[in-house]
Amino acid sequence: MGRLLTRENLIDALRRRAAEPPKKENALLARHLKCKETVHLASAIANAIHRHQGNGASALLPPSEMLPPLL
Repeated sequence: MGRLLTRENLIDALRRRAAEPPKKENALLARHLKCKETVHLASAIANAIHRHQGNGASALLPPSEMLPPLL
């Protein structure tokens, strides 16, 4: 059997893992997730979801710049 995983052991393992450089295949994803624009966009999407989640709306309205021009 493996050793008993305590809270402290888990925290230590996660800290060690977080300190390791990302693997080659994950480097692009790691860089993307650290980008301020990505964080801002994710926050905007989460806020939009929270606003429309509880009122029964089935879809978000598209932004005006995505709508066809009025003739």
